[in-house]
Amino acid sequence: MTTKTQERPTFSVFGAKPSNALLVPEIPIAVRNNCQAGQWTIGDTDYGSKCSMTILKFSKFFGSLGQTSHTLWGQLWFVAESGELPQGVVMVTYIKNRSLNDFNRLVASVQSRGVEPATGIFIPEFVKHSGQKPDDSGVVKPINYYSLKWSWNERKDWAVIDQAAAVLSDSSNQSRMIDLEGTRAMVCLDNLPAQQVACLMAAHAGGESDAMALNSNGGMSLPPAEDKSTADLF
Repeated sequence: MTTKTQERPTFSVFGAKPSNALLVPEIPIAVRNNCQAGQWTIGDTDYGSKCSMTILKFSKFFGSLGQTSHTLWGQLWFVAESGELPQGVVMVTYIKNRSLNDFNRLVASVQSRGVEPATGIFIPEFVKHSGQKPDDSGVVKPINYYSLKWSWNERKDWAVIDQAAAVLSDSSNQSRMIDLEGTRAMVCLDNLPAQQVACLMAAHAGGESDAMALNSNGGMSLPPAEDKSTADLF
């Protein structure tokens, strides 16, 4: 008597990433570096404070996100190498103010040694600060907040770099690495002359509601600047 081995039917809805590869989701996974709690957050879920990452793409933006209006942002597309964030998945996060300044410092220091920073591992650490901020009634109160201090290590395992290069060489992956939701009130500065960037930022700092940001494809307006007295300090 022979026994038939039942084969599973071919079934695919979302697909799965190949082994030894990186997944680029159809809808970007936005990771927030929560400056009030000193935690990495996706949606309402906290993923701890520890993380090291490989960065696949960096862009400069100007605009508004969350509680912060009309400021300079750094957009990072990255893969987590350690920590509690999902690994093997390309994600996006945004940095500003202290965190962006320290990131720029680190990148420049690595570049000055004749090294491409993206070949190494970036390690952001939450650092606590104290300050003051008006509450909803306008009363200034003391607050604590966190920024990211960045360090960098040379890598020993180059497998992730090979996978990252494969991602960036695929045009379909490149088309997924656009965060329409996160940048809906922003303008990309990557292809703008420095003079236009300066004019844009100066106009919004002065509260001009009709300020116009010109990108590489033409003209684009941003929403009116909000009252700077309630701007996010983080």
